[in-house]
Amino acid sequence: MTSAFFTELSDVVDRVSTFNDPILVVGDVNIHLDRPDDSASRQFTDTLAAHGLACRVTVAMHDQCGLLDGDDLPLPPVEVVDVGLSDHRLLWWTTLLTKPSPVYTTQTSRPWRHLHPDEFRAALMSSPLCHPDAWTDLDTDALVRLYDAETTAILDWLVPTRTVTCR
Repeated sequence: MTSAFFTELSDVVDRVSTFNDPILVVGDVNIHLDRPDDSASRQFTDTLAAHGLACRVTVAMHDQCGLLDGDDLPLPPVEVVDVGLSDHRLLWWTTLLTKPSPVYTTQTSRPWRHLHPDEFRAALMSSPLCHPDAWTDLDTDALVRLYDAETTAILDWLVPTRTVTCR
């Protein structure tokens, strides 16, 4: 076991934990957890514990050894089954793996990459915003309303808004 393995394991568990709950780490990692003084065994259990995980198997899983040491943990219990096909054992447990209902959000945006600066500039130049005689008698509030109305109208014409629903 290299330090890169533990760094990558920690990174993967960090990433997965933002998307899924519960997290199940299963497989033959070839770390002898029946040797609590072994540095790889300590580092593996410490990495799991740092992410709120723990080993649930408390009996030998391999003919040569391979005990996974675990704490007194709540359900589900893990059963080790010898199916007779290998020197490894099958782990069997039940767990609830329901997916949460999807959350949908609706957002309105403009496809800004389709905006052509020359067309926008030409539309602005022909609008009342660039003709002082159209706004010299307006107060500040009216100028703001004119600015908002004209720019919105130009943008609605050049890059209309679109509403997208995303999961």
